[in-house]
Amino acid sequence: MDLNHKNILVSCCYGLGDLITCTPALRQLKQTYPACHLTVLTNDNHIGAIRGIPYIDEVVGLGRGTRWGRFSLLPVLRRQQGVAFLDWQPQLLLLAWLLRIPLRGGICREGSGLNRLFTYRAANRQQTFREYAGSRRAREISESLGISLAGDMTCCDIAAADAAVRQGVDQLLEASGLRPEQPFLLLSPFAGYRAKYWPEKEAKRFVQLAEQALGMPVLVTGGPGDKPAANRIAARNVAGQLDVPMLVEIVRRAALVVSADSGPMHLAGAAGRPVVALFGTDLPLRWAPRQHCEVITLQLECCPCDGAQMDSCPDFACMAGITADMVLERCLRLVHKQ
Repeated sequence: MDLNHKNILVSCCYGLGDLITCTPALRQLKQTYPACHLTVLTNDNHIGAIRGIPYIDEVVGLGRGTRWGRFSLLPVLRRQQGVAFLDWQPQLLLLAWLLRIPLRGGICREGSGLNRLFTYRAANRQQTFREYAGSRRAREISESLGISLAGDMTCCDIAAADAAVRQGVDQLLEASGLRPEQPFLLLSPFAGYRAKYWPEKEAKRFVQLAEQALGMPVLVTGGPGDKPAANRIAARNVAGQLDVPMLVEIVRRAALVVSADSGPMHLAGAAGRPVVALFGTDLPLRWAPRQHCEVITLQLECCPCDGAQMDSCPDFACMAGITADMVLERCLRLVHKQ
């Protein structure tokens, strides 16, 4: 199917990592059909990670918990000739059908009668896929739009910061006792799920070891809810002070990133920063950046696990067993490679 001169919307409203690993397929889509108008729908707070990327013509935000707010997207949907839902959006799928958008593809939800509204159906591989997420996303977009996307899907992209963001990051670094051009290590021990957190005790010990061994300060980042733990890990932290564009810029400036399996890890991969990725509940082959990355995983028999297993896990041994010494050794290996 020729998508040139058509308005195409791709919906990816899951985590930041899902959005970032989608960019290689979006880039290939635009290269294959340069005359299409490509719109990406994502979470409101993730817009800054991709807005301004040259091959994405438009980025639209969707607020969390705004089920009826989805009707505000009617003007956007009316302009489309094709929609690919990489996440389950039943209200938007119904609207696309009512608007008679001719090309309606996406990932099916088992047992849902709304699946019949798709003109193309993509298989749901969420729990079973054993390949890099970028390749999976390319296959899902291909199946959703009736096309074929091929090529390297491991090189992800993120947006460049504007002057206001750069100035804000300068001020934050200075408030943390860092000069704007001073090398620093960025530590992100937190994640979207508690099961993926690196234990506070080891993170705190790592800060002490790394600053002595690497001769550079460690800056800790995290979300607003992580601020108390970040304060206990290190006095120098920006937890709860960053929106996504500022986080992107902080990651770009870091000499080295240590991150749990979460957004900062994906941002580091897209920015080409060396990263030590700490994996517990999921498989590195799915999510770990493919360049400049050292992976630490204990490969326990229970990994990967689903949400129910995470909720019932008594000790999160897959992350608790990763020590500060293990992480420092990988950091030193990356530094010596540079």
